[in-house]
Amino acid sequence: MIRGRGVWVGMAIAVLLCAPPFLSSPALAAKRPARPGHEILAAKSARDSARAAWTRERWSGTLSGLRAAQARLDAASDRYRIALRDAPLPATIPSREREAWSEVALELAESGAWQKSLGLLRGPLGSPPLLRPIEALAAGTTRTPKAGLDMLPWPPDRALRSGRGSDEATLFVAAQLSDSAALARSARTARWFLLDESRPATARAWARISLARSLARGGEPLLARELLARARSRTSPENLLLADLTASTGDTVAAAHQLSGIAARTDLPTADRYAAAMRAAGWAQGTVTPDSMSEREWMGLLRSLNDVGEPSLALRLLDARRKAAPDAAASAEREDLRAMLLYRARRYENAAAEYRRLLTRAKRPQPSRADLALGLARSLRSLRQFALSDSAFVLASALDTSGTTGETAAWERSREWEDQKSPREAALVLRWARGRVRTEPLRSTVRLHEAIAWIRADSLARADSALAASGPEGDARIPFWRGWVASALGDSARARASYRRAWEADPWSYEGVRARELSSLPVDATQGVPLARTRHAVRHAQAPPPQARILNAVGFHDLALETLRASAMGDAEPRANGCIDQLEDEGIFRVGRADQTLDLRLRFPPAFAGAVFRASGEESLSAAFLWSIMRLESGYNPAARSRAGALGLLQLMSPTASRLAGRRVPVDSLTDPVLNVKLGARYLRRLAREFGDLRPVAAAYNSGEDAVRRWIAAHPRIDDLWVELIPYRETRDYVKQTYAAMRRYEAVYESAPSR
Repeated sequence: MIRGRGVWVGMAIAVLLCAPPFLSSPALAAKRPARPGHEILAAKSARDSARAAWTRERWSGTLSGLRAAQARLDAASDRYRIALRDAPLPATIPSREREAWSEVALELAESGAWQKSLGLLRGPLGSPPLLRPIEALAAGTTRTPKAGLDMLPWPPDRALRSGRGSDEATLFVAAQLSDSAALARSARTARWFLLDESRPATARAWARISLARSLARGGEPLLARELLARARSRTSPENLLLADLTASTGDTVAAAHQLSGIAARTDLPTADRYAAAMRAAGWAQGTVTPDSMSEREWMGLLRSLNDVGEPSLALRLLDARRKAAPDAAASAEREDLRAMLLYRARRYENAAAEYRRLLTRAKRPQPSRADLALGLARSLRSLRQFALSDSAFVLASALDTSGTTGETAAWERSREWEDQKSPREAALVLRWARGRVRTEPLRSTVRLHEAIAWIRADSLARADSALAASGPEGDARIPFWRGWVASALGDSARARASYRRAWEADPWSYEGVRARELSSLPVDATQGVPLARTRHAVRHAQAPPPQARILNAVGFHDLALETLRASAMGDAEPRANGCIDQLEDEGIFRVGRADQTLDLRLRFPPAFAGAVFRASGEESLSAAFLWSIMRLESGYNPAARSRAGALGLLQLMSPTASRLAGRRVPVDSLTDPVLNVKLGARYLRRLAREFGDLRPVAAAYNSGEDAVRRWIAAHPRIDDLWVELIPYRETRDYVKQTYAAMRRYEAVYESAPSR
């Protein structure tokens, strides 16, 4: 048996030795181990291919194609992140792969994997000079700050080089590592080189503010203050620090003066004005006595506090001032401001009493008395005292027969009649208001609402008559409602002609969009902008300047964005396109290019597409609707802050976000795009379940569910009439703009002709 078994084994070996080539397959041969790093490059290549496909869809495809491309990009990015985390690095790198591995080193640094990035840079890549700042920061982070400084090398040897020729990334890293190593002189030297006039403005601003902080910490606040004060222009953080430094020297009054001037600047973002106003107000309640500021500065600060949503605080500060007004005009200004602050603080009874007192006591010119009467009318309206508020509106209109206050009073009075009285009574008061309003577009608005009141009163002929005169050029409202009335009268030919005129007058206003929908006109995203394009048949893009990527990786984000913006706005199209794509990856969707009006995909970006597609899928909402809300709420800015304190892309209040999340949501986390869009979409879905039509959903998002429930109770049918009857102008405009923007997104990404 043993001998026979040996024969069989020998025969088997002979067969295998003589086997044809097709049998030597991977199944039979031992599998060779992949070269270290192969998995990373393969995952990177797949991610890059998915990103290129996404970019093609973003500039040339449809929303459905973009959604699918986003899903593929998310999956490929996840696989690449896992490979970066888990796969080993190669010991050697062929020359043909050096560029790809340099990008890997950058991405490892951007993700915070400093040890792995350093291993790649110091090992197989051999310390490439361009990436020296990243290598130094990686060494300083994972080893010691001194190790990182030695790699730069820093500080510079005066006998060899001055250091002034160092790039901004090197100087930024040198400053950061010197701070960590407690090398104050070395850190100041790096910042001092960044202050050179040849450096970008953002680099100089960072150097000034960080150097000033360093000087202040080192016991030299006067020198720090002088450094900031000498700058020809300063950023908002620099202005705040300058005021703090001024206060730290004991001159809190001067600091409050500085900040009150900043808070009054309407060209600044609300968040910057809010910070300045609140800091100044804090001093005004402490070390600065209310009477130590001039009347003009004091009143400016109070108005700024009101502008940024703090009327109650402004009121407390106003009442704390003991110094008499310098003259009668200043005294009247104080009184008027106090009444207005009471109204803005929702103390309506107190506001009405104050306005009534001023009207009966003050001897003022008629226009000024008209302002007081209008304030009284609005306060009484908020108290739901219709008859009294109506009398006050009439008084305000009578006191100012040639100015905007009288026109505003007439219009607001007629809107109250629309809400409180029968349609016929409202139409008659609107006709009265039409005789008192002379300026466009308000006159056309009054005429339009008179027509709507007659429509509600079942008097289409009178509605037609009210719409007889033409409106301002480019205003689609009058021709739209002429078409609506003609359609109701059964005159389909006149309706189609009127709708077409509305569409041609302003195709992407609410009325223009609805005219197209009601008359089945073809969708053309370029209507009204004939030279615009909606798709890029060919779009060449070059990689952004490598320095921008390095600046971002080492943490100098502001300068990286400035570099990308400058290239996006000033370079030739291929490089500019690459920078636009990179800016969008960084969450920047408003570039300010001169041709932005003509590039509809640039004007209507699929901002934060991953977050939007996920949220829209989870909540069964239109992605175009989410983008239209985002566009109006924040302008695609994840750090946006409203006067009321709403934050982020969809402008959520912290209590609302916590209620939606079922847990406490920290205020700062609302600037996270993914969380903000997720919670905002959840809220919109709840509104959609209650109201159905997206127009009341948008109205509720802007003004609250309770208000919309009242409006639906008064006018249950949701249509174009319902939109026009929204009593709040801000909400009415908001509903129209979100609806039109949603349709524009759909047209640009779905129905747009290829150009």
